[in-house]
Amino acid sequence: MRFKDCFTRIQNNKSVMRACSIASAHAYIVLFIFTFVIYNLNFRNINSFDTLAATILPFTILDTHVPWLTTSSLLLQPENISSFIAVNNNLYSYYPIVTPILVTPLYVVSYIFMKMMHIPLDMSNSSCFLIVYIMEKIAASFITAAAITVFYAGMKEVIRKNIALITALILAFGTSMWSINSQALWQHGMIALLFSIGFYLIIRNERQTDSRIFILLGICSGLLVFTRPADAFLVLPAFVYAALKRREDFVTYCVSAGIATFPIVIYNESVAGNLFGGYSNLLSEFSFGLPTLVHMAGLLISPNRGLFVFTPIAILALLGIFQIRSTIKNLTLQRVFISCGIAFILEILVYSAFDCWWAGTTYGPRFLAGSLPLIFILVGIFLDSQISTDEKRKDGLSSAKIVWGIVIVLVAWSIFVQVVGAFYYPNGNWNDSPSTFTLVGSNFATADTSRLWSITDNQIFTTFNAGPIIINPINILENLQRKNDIIDPSTDFPIRIGTNFNNGWSKLEYHEGHPFRTIANYSSVSIQYMRYSLVQNNCTLLIVASAVDSPKTLEVTVNGKSAGNLTVPDHYTELSLPVKLKSSLRLGNNLIEFRVPDECNTAKGIRVPEQECLTIQNIKINRQI
Repeated sequence: MRFKDCFTRIQNNKSVMRACSIASAHAYIVLFIFTFVIYNLNFRNINSFDTLAATILPFTILDTHVPWLTTSSLLLQPENISSFIAVNNNLYSYYPIVTPILVTPLYVVSYIFMKMMHIPLDMSNSSCFLIVYIMEKIAASFITAAAITVFYAGMKEVIRKNIALITALILAFGTSMWSINSQALWQHGMIALLFSIGFYLIIRNERQTDSRIFILLGICSGLLVFTRPADAFLVLPAFVYAALKRREDFVTYCVSAGIATFPIVIYNESVAGNLFGGYSNLLSEFSFGLPTLVHMAGLLISPNRGLFVFTPIAILALLGIFQIRSTIKNLTLQRVFISCGIAFILEILVYSAFDCWWAGTTYGPRFLAGSLPLIFILVGIFLDSQISTDEKRKDGLSSAKIVWGIVIVLVAWSIFVQVVGAFYYPNGNWNDSPSTFTLVGSNFATADTSRLWSITDNQIFTTFNAGPIIINPINILENLQRKNDIIDPSTDFPIRIGTNFNNGWSKLEYHEGHPFRTIANYSSVSIQYMRYSLVQNNCTLLIVASAVDSPKTLEVTVNGKSAGNLTVPDHYTELSLPVKLKSSLRLGNNLIEFRVPDECNTAKGIRVPEQECLTIQNIKINRQI
């Protein structure tokens, strides 16, 4: 059947067309829900030590009505205290507090639920921990989906509606908006949202002038600067737009920005004694020189951090700058979009001046994740210009069609890379094994970053080849109150709730009221260590096991490395072994494998590979304090 005939049948199908009509009428809602759902399909967040404060402060704000913790707060584990600044008996976030303040309304329902269910704000409580864990992901995916929706609302007023939608979808699923911004409460996600709102306000004011818009535009600009000071140049388009308007509008814009940020300035000055709070320490890593050019190349084309490697479709933004005057007829918007191009270049220059230009332990070009909506304004302008070019040509194979073929290839690669980032990373341990940024002394400037330029040792393919991280949300909920199974309920809860039986286990059985499972020559357990930790976790594995027929040797392997051997007698005995689990913030699944090299015989002495070798009554894994 020809495509034209299929399309005609779809048009004649009233139910399909009605659904399309509803979707079109509620395009913003559909786009938001669609992106939000996709962002959450991996059922986990990909968090970081850097996002810890933004994750827990909303609960503190709702509970104590202040954006800081006391030293006695149970929301913060001792090993994570270095992400806060201690002043007297209070702990203040080392990172800007704009993001946790702005996302606090999203936490209200979960906070009320915790109060109703008498769940304490204590991260040693498994229910509290899981709610905090979930809320970080929900908040991050919410603000990122909102940024995509607002971006589309602005773009469809500037270019063709269908091209605007295509651009928004590429931005949503072909960039770090998916693999970084939507996965944890990085500042980049809020930056993207604030910029998108500012962009929409500009477009709306051009459509229908309203002086009150400059109040909102000023607030967005001010908050953007203090959300992440290094991204301050992203306010350039809004500043230029306000400056091009009436003097009164420009004054309104500046005053609104000042009023919105005044409380934050007071907070920063009182806590850290400077304008930007704890972030002022990063200025020591900021310098211009010959290495800046190398860093700039790294940000754009290095195989393991380059924007044009992880999101090659973004290169069209550079071409889009040259299409602004021919595509955008509004003179004011022309100047605003030209300033977007300038801001993009300045953004690259700023991050190139940082010694740690590669953004530490991450997947791809994290530092540029907040500027993606700005970049894709220019990408959308370029794509729209190709439609205009194609319409003017009457030959069959126009240059625009060739361009669209290239675009499809670039988009396919960009989406593949983000799927790897969302569903596979950080499996493969590319960042840490061997170390990507081994420091000489304690100076980032002397860090060994040679692996970032390796083509053969590639983060994308190393992560992909390691396989996806499979999270079963139902299993996690069941594990919260795990009982009547061989995983001991007193197992350290961040280990318990992320534990899954893999291959080689029999169904659960009971003997004299005790649960047990049997294994043959091989079985394995996968573990997601769901607690904030930066370093490898030293744990103790305890098992209560009995060999079938005669004593057996049990070989235990953790993440491909031998943890040791245990001799299992022919009666139930508790055995222990020290094991090391990966740090939860950097790595993926832990795999504990049990092998029995001895032959498992039947009563007649005949070797049967699937025959039972051991019965295990209890497994307990606790982190060593």
